[in-house]
Amino acid sequence: MKIRRSIHPAALLLLLSLTRVLLAGASDGYAPRVEFGARLEPGNRIIHGAGQDPQGFADYRRILAKDNQPLVYMTYIGLRHPVAAVTEWGVRVRGELAAMEPTRVIPQVGLNISAGNDTGVGVDGEVAEGKYDEQLKAFAAAVASFDRPVFIRIGFEFEGSWNNYAPATFVRAWMRITRLLRDQGLPFATVWCAAGASSGWPSLSRLMEFYPGDEWVDWWGVDLFSEDEFKKPQLAGFLDASRAHRKPVMIGEMTPRYVGVLEGAKSWDRWFRPMIELLQRRPEIKATAYINWEWKEWSDRLGFTWHDWGDARLERNDLVRDRWARAMADPIFLHATGDGTVPLPPPQGLSTPSHHGP
Repeated sequence: MKIRRSIHPAALLLLLSLTRVLLAGASDGYAPRVEFGARLEPGNRIIHGAGQDPQGFADYRRILAKDNQPLVYMTYIGLRHPVAAVTEWGVRVRGELAAMEPTRVIPQVGLNISAGNDTGVGVDGEVAEGKYDEQLKAFAAAVASFDRPVFIRIGFEFEGSWNNYAPATFVRAWMRITRLLRDQGLPFATVWCAAGASSGWPSLSRLMEFYPGDEWVDWWGVDLFSEDEFKKPQLAGFLDASRAHRKPVMIGEMTPRYVGVLEGAKSWDRWFRPMIELLQRRPEIKATAYINWEWKEWSDRLGFTWHDWGDARLERNDLVRDRWARAMADPIFLHATGDGTVPLPPPQGLSTPSHHGP
């Protein structure tokens, strides 16, 4: 006699739900990520990152559980600085990374090739001609000293008027930088990062004038700040184009500009909820970087015009802090590990393209 065994429907639903989470590495709210095979690309995950100074990063880390710590730490350096300053930056960042051990955090470097303020003067032409090769060599030595993978946003926000880059020289500068770093065999990925709405969202054809080519670019990126940016057709078009070029997308910088955190649920509904919904529905997005700053303070420090951007420090509002911590606990997010390893595939194919050279 055969005994027919059945599973209670509720138990079956629970089992199926758990199976989906284990297989997909994400909750049902997130579309499965697209896999492009790029350097330092995670599988079906979104890299969790933050910054963009040691104190802001430390404060951000404190709101999160031990197992949900950010994997990426944002930092910045410009090639226009003297060689000694570039070297000093490398020593400082190496110390900051060492202080976080055994948690293995990896840098996301904004590599500036302009004067670096609101009325910058691009030095992309000089970089392309080799006039900053010594600074570039010092930068390569710093990256090597980190002894871990690195994301590099070369000439980030390239179309922004504050950088004053010219498309042709920017492309040649990008190639020169990438070639030198690849020749060193360094474990890095380049991120071609647009300013997006902050630059007025130029047409995609205009952005592509600054594009060095798929063989020179590993990731695409875009910086997102204001609440009205998430549903812009230009953002959707940019993400669609990244997929057509088979490039994962990093949100290179994100912060609740003009919203902040101090209004609690209202702040959450205006900026944080739409941001998470964007991450959920767009499978090309595979890395984030939250800026945990009080913007007036940093505007005063650095001489920028960010005074009305608001207080984005998550620790300043309990509701926003707790909801964000819960959001980052979703299995879709890839966090730092506490055992000294980096949960990313090693970079492959570091050989430099033999054509389209600067």
